Amino acid sequence: MSFRYEPTLRPWRYSPLVCLLLLPFSSALWAQNVPSDLLDLSLEQLFATDVVDTKSDNSSTKSKWSLRYKFQRADFEGFNKGTDRLSNDEVLFTPGLEPRTDDNFPVVPTTITQKVHALVVGYQLNEQLNINLTVPYVKQSTDHISIVPSYADFTIRSSGIGDVAIIGSYQLKTPGEGNLQLSLGLSFPTGSIDKEGDTPRAPGNQQLPYSMQLGSGTYDIPASIHYSVMGNGFRWGTELAARIRLGENDRDYTLGNRVSAATWLKFDQLAWVKPSIKVIYEYSDSIDGKDIDLMVPSAFPYPASVTNPKMYGGKQAIVVLGFKIPVFATGNYVELEFGKPFYESLNGPQTREDIRYGFKFNLSI
Repeated sequence: MSFRYEPTLRPWRYSPLVCLLLLPFSSALWAQNVPSDLLDLSLEQLFATDVVDTKSDNSSTKSKWSLRYKFQRADFEGFNKGTDRLSNDEVLFTPGLEPRTDDNFPVVPTTITQKVHALVVGYQLNEQLNINLTVPYVKQSTDHISIVPSYADFTIRSSGIGDVAIIGSYQLKTPGEGNLQLSLGLSFPTGSIDKEGDTPRAPGNQQLPYSMQLGSGTYDIPASIHYSVMGNGFRWGTELAARIRLGENDRDYTLGNRVSAATWLKFDQLAWVKPSIKVIYEYSDSIDGKDIDLMVPSAFPYPASVTNPKMYGGKQAIVVLGFKIPVFATGNYVELEFGKPFYESLNGPQTREDIRYGFKFNLSI
């Protein structure tokens, strides 16, 4: 496999890039991760909120079964190295004007869009215990610029089933109005880590970067603990969550473990809408190991930042606004969430998250 580029200047290199300004979102992801991870923590937070709602619902006809549809989208644009912001021009290597380093690349992703559609089937075994099965469908694209002939601007795409997960949640009895919930699950490596596409590395299709794969390739353990309190016209909660990767996948790497802490406040004064605000702090390790099919035989073996396993992970803080709207009957609702990072310290240069949004629909069966 060889990587080819012309050591010549290209006029578009000095033109302003036209970037897509995309709509907003919700809960937990950090830059350049597997899209299935978009759902992990946000679904756990959803289950925790549902437990509070269940405790306050005295209906004797409440269904044991529930069906949820959830959509999440995250958009990435621009770069961070630590907290320093970098432009696409600063990350793109220009032959003849600058030396090649570990921080500039012949190929640069300009816009990354990750979308996840998920069906979640839940069953309430008793007042304390419920089980949820999540099946995600992932669709994503990445726009690039490069110095490679015939690849000045190009887009790669991938789609398919992500990692299916089963999560059990147990509600502990606490005195007063407080709720304490423990969640533990298992994620199965059903999402492909062998997606290919046409990139400048060589003629034809090659292995796509880590961020364009649909799953982790490993069995993972999602775990969380939630505490919430009901007040007079409001609810408050806090949670800790993590995803632990088990072993190495068959491409000789392991995605980084992830941890998050969040606190939220929901207002219940209005019957037709329940607004909320949430602040989330997230940490992710870089990728351990490497996929050799993403490398080129060179003193600088990574043609783009997304092919370098050390340029994943970091720290991020996000503020999220939510609006929960009851529909049809008790237990059914629509929820919209919009979020934006206000702090990012990334292992980079790494594409930074710009904005995210989500949509949930819950139906009691």
